[in-house]
Amino acid sequence: MIIPRSAARTGAGASAYAQYVTAMREGRSRRLLIRSGLVAAAAVVAALAWGWVAAVVVAVVVGVADTVYRWRRHEAVRTWRKGAIGERRTARMLRPLGRRGYTVLHDRALPSGRANVDHLVIGATGVFVVDSKHWAKERRLTRRGRYVRVGRTSGDRLVQAVVYERQAVAAALAQSLGRPVEVTPVLAVHGARMPLLRVTKVEGVPILQAPQVRGWIGRQPARLSAAEVATIAAVAERVLPPYTTS
Repeated sequence: MIIPRSAARTGAGASAYAQYVTAMREGRSRRLLIRSGLVAAAAVVAALAWGWVAAVVVAVVVGVADTVYRWRRHEAVRTWRKGAIGERRTARMLRPLGRRGYTVLHDRALPSGRANVDHLVIGATGVFVVDSKHWAKERRLTRRGRYVRVGRTSGDRLVQAVVYERQAVAAALAQSLGRPVEVTPVLAVHGARMPLLRVTKVEGVPILQAPQVRGWIGRQPARLSAAEVATIAAVAERVLPPYTTS
């Protein structure tokens, strides 16, 4: 996910929430001007018809209705708000891994560029970069031969971001540890209709329903000792800090 660095809460969905706030602020002057015109016009009509008390009531109702309407219609707001909700849901689903000795980090900044990692999971079965996607329920994952699509989006395009994040995380960890670290990318999908009984992969990236991700990670072969998990987690905390600050 590519986002502007801005101050906001930290934790899962923090950067998506920051972008949601930014989208709300954009064009605010224009929206306020239009809203003021609507409120004034409605108030004048109500005052002429029923008096000043009715004018005040109508003005308030029109102002609130226009605010709600424009908030729901703002495409960028809807997109980033859904993204933040999806990331928080994924975070809740991954939380039980902590009781099994995993470290789960959310919304971490990469060492360079403007990209972030939604979720980073480190445990006995390896290191995983999990990218949350929150799509409409009408979207369906389909496969024809080796070609995969979700709605109108090709599978190759879907996994571009998480593949880049995997490479960046692996490079950052390897540089600090002085040895290669294998990092596995995973796509956690909310909303869209997905196959239940098989794992779909694109360029080696599993595309899973979000509730499946925790179990899938836990079923992978063990490859790290407890000491290695602790070392990698400590390095990740240092070289991949929270993307936003409160």
